[in-house]
Amino acid sequence: MHAFEFLRTLAKVPPRSLYAVLGDDAYLRDESLKGIARQALGADADALSVSRFAGEHASLAAVLDEVRTLPFLSKCRVVIVDGADPFVTAHRKELEAFAEKPSSSGVLVLSVKSMPGNTKLAKLIEKSGLIIDCKSPDERDLPKWLIELGKSQSHVKLEADAAQLMVELVGPEIGLLAMEVEKLAVYVGDRKVIRREDVARMVGSGRVEKIWTIIDDATTGKGAEALADLDHLLASGEHPIPILAAMATTFRKVHHAGQLRRARVDLRDACQVAGITFPAAIEKTSRQHAHLGPGRVDRLPELLLQADLDLKGDSPLPPHVILERLVVELSSPRRD
Repeated sequence: MHAFEFLRTLAKVPPRSLYAVLGDDAYLRDESLKGIARQALGADADALSVSRFAGEHASLAAVLDEVRTLPFLSKCRVVIVDGADPFVTAHRKELEAFAEKPSSSGVLVLSVKSMPGNTKLAKLIEKSGLIIDCKSPDERDLPKWLIELGKSQSHVKLEADAAQLMVELVGPEIGLLAMEVEKLAVYVGDRKVIRREDVARMVGSGRVEKIWTIIDDATTGKGAEALADLDHLLASGEHPIPILAAMATTFRKVHHAGQLRRARVDLRDACQVAGITFPAAIEKTSRQHAHLGPGRVDRLPELLLQADLDLKGDSPLPPHVILERLVVELSSPRRD
């Protein structure tokens, strides 16, 4: 089931004890995880009923013990394993056994980059649980999704031509689009209708371009410029999590293309497979790989996951410092 369908029909989808959330779109993955928690625990559930583990370091015993622990003052427990690919690889047999007989007191969620449908684990999850696909959607589907998002989350009517213009201005970046719908809902107020002229007036391409500039500067060694633009963006009221979500979409494509190049795939072909199609973007990816070096390109998912976890409570640092630290890491001279 695609994340769009899951989120749209959340109230009608029966709760499960086991989920796999996969795909490259950080916003859809985050919203799907929130949806699973709401579905299992209710809208007013205690946050203490949700536990998160980093897949690279999580032990099977700790995760399963948490899932099987009887809930306190809530319907059940929700246990999320972020970046669970190494966790699944290390404990596949045990997870297959769990999928055959899930916990009756908890929900286990495996957040992974991929899970081939022909594996035994995937088939078992499809049978007893649910696989939610969070891959980046086709751009043609985005206006319809935005209209539904405005209705369900912001209680506004987003007119079709306004939704189309929003996609044209912002591009296929789910996190940024969702943020713009929320801002427009506040802007139109009691009118409860977002028209094309509202989008043209309020969704300035300058903010979107600022994020792309930060990405370009950070991944080509212009750290001071990237930090200055980031501070300006945050000072203007942009929320750190959608900023990271927008950055993550680009960085995952850069990582994917880098992995293919290490397998001796030609730059242009690697970029095409990774979803980087415009000639200027392909040339930029080449410069990014040259600056980052193969070591940092390989570590991009790890860096993004850590920043995401830190923004959501794993770090005592302020959100702006977490993003600044990521920018410094990416803009520093390569070490390999």
